[in-house]
Amino acid sequence: MNYRFPEKVNWNARNLILEVAEKGRTIPGFISLAMGNPAEEAIPVELIRACAAEVLAEDPIGLLQYGPMAGDADLLRWVKDRMVHGKGCAAEGNQGILLSGSGKGLGLMPRTMCQEGDEVYCDAFCFLNTPASVRNVGAIPVGIPSDDQGMIPEALEERAKSGKGKYIYLIPNFHNPMGITIPLERRKELYEVAAKYDLLIYEDDPYGDIRFAGEPVPSFKSMDTDGRVVYAGSFSKTLSAGLRVGFLYAPDGLIRKFAAVKSADGQEPMLNQRIISRCLSKLDFNEYLKSISQIYGRKCALMAESLRQHCSPRCRVLVPEGGLFIWVEMPADVDMDAVNDAVIDAGVGVVRSAAFAVDESEPGHAFRLNFSALPDDKIARGAEIFGRVTRQFCDKI
Repeated sequence: MNYRFPEKVNWNARNLILEVAEKGRTIPGFISLAMGNPAEEAIPVELIRACAAEVLAEDPIGLLQYGPMAGDADLLRWVKDRMVHGKGCAAEGNQGILLSGSGKGLGLMPRTMCQEGDEVYCDAFCFLNTPASVRNVGAIPVGIPSDDQGMIPEALEERAKSGKGKYIYLIPNFHNPMGITIPLERRKELYEVAAKYDLLIYEDDPYGDIRFAGEPVPSFKSMDTDGRVVYAGSFSKTLSAGLRVGFLYAPDGLIRKFAAVKSADGQEPMLNQRIISRCLSKLDFNEYLKSISQIYGRKCALMAESLRQHCSPRCRVLVPEGGLFIWVEMPADVDMDAVNDAVIDAGVGVVRSAAFAVDESEPGHAFRLNFSALPDDKIARGAEIFGRVTRQFCDKI
């Protein structure tokens, strides 16, 4: 049959992260620093097992039937309390909605807010599901240049003058892939541009609770004076990625419209939400976050030290204050595809910046390395091998 697809889905769906995984399966002893999985030792397996048994024993039929569209009421109350008292956001005029992982919000936002031809502004190197979700509705993801403090406000404003913009997508804490945290003054400047051009801000914060250095920075949502910020949170990086529970916290009018659009997808699994809710009721969550952040901080320091020791001095290693990723910038005169192939041939998987490029014609000269998913010895060994390959290509030029 000759399938005829609409223009909005006729874009390149190549996934360089999955390509690394496929190649790695054929190489004995392959060390993948490509995936963004949480650390196994940071998942509270016994707590989750006990809570799953408890909630199923208490209300099996209630959890195995359809649930409310907004999600579990107890978990929604916890989310609101956390956003208000933990993150300094306004209670009045805002509410939450639960999702199957915060990633589902990436599709819900453009489905709700965008028409074909609308523009969505994101970093030039961006979490790859974001531009895909925007393109899927016929809108246009536009990459905005960044520096070490995140998206550049002047560059954003220049593009926003088109009048076609709907919202700005930002990962303000421990950016994926670059690891950047946007400082407070830059956040204020970006918010001012959003207000000037009547843009919403989608604040994606799946990593924000995993901080192991520096001081917390107020969220965009805590600065939201005119109802333009949608905050996306997740329990995937703190409790369990596999349970797939996340949320949006946003102005009432937006949440009601999100719920209406989401109704076409049906309800989310109540069992997963109730397990997360029960886990939270048994934890001192702030103390728990400190404990898992120590795990990630140790892993990050281990990778950073190995990279500093073994990478070419022509490389620039950006070490984050939290999250899961280190960004390594390469010299502009290096063949990125050749380096990538050599790293894989040496038995290590990393992700080149082209995987995150909003504009395919500007693939960049950097690699993202994940330090969370592997045991310490493989983190150090994988970073060492990657570093030695960079010397082969960078130091001979």
